[in-house]
Amino acid sequence: MSKTTEKNADVTHQSDVVNYKLKRPKTIDGVEYESIDLDFSSLTGNDIANAEVEMLSRGNIVAGPAEFNKTYLMHISARAAKLPVETLKQLSIKDLSVITMMTQNFLME
Repeated sequence: MSKTTEKNADVTHQSDVVNYKLKRPKTIDGVEYESIDLDFSSLTGNDIANAEVEMLSRGNIVAGPAEFNKTYLMHISARAAKLPVETLKQLSIKDLSVITMMTQNFLME
């Protein structure tokens, strides 16, 4: 990826990190989040395997391609954001939907 900065609505791409600005700041476990950085370039096959293990250990079963499953996409998004999946689950449905769609787009490129 190039080192340019590209803006589209509430999303900024700089280098290999995507910054998503939340619709409203959200305080989770005493930390205020105004945006979420997603470092997709840091992800590896281990992240996919570990996300699947986490999901199965919580009783989540993926039917069909994982890239279309919101729970799977939340787990991969959390790994890209270097945050616990429980943190992402506390975001607004609109913010979480955009983040998981960005993750899905990354995986499907």
